[in-house]
Amino acid sequence: MKGKKEFERFKAGETLTHKQAILAQCYICNGLNEGGHDCKGIACPLYQHMPYRQGRRKRQLSEAEREQLTKRLRSARKTAKETFTLQKSCE
Repeated sequence: MKGKKEFERFKAGETLTHKQAILAQCYICNGLNEGGHDCKGIACPLYQHMPYRQGRRKRQLSEAEREQLTKRLRSARKTAKETFTLQKSCE
């Protein structure tokens, strides 16, 4: 079930990611209930991110978009690895 853990972390003073904050808010809005159902709160600005929303579809990527994202990820990993290696050698 989603939301309770994130809400507890918020109450403990921890910083939440955007996704964690959305889950915590859905938990609060549903009366502190983790029922796992669609709240049908279409007027809520967070509804589009609601984890139990019915009709929710995954983003469909074209082959070109998939290739572009793959290149960006490889580049980011390479940069991170180089940074880590550089920091390690400076110690």
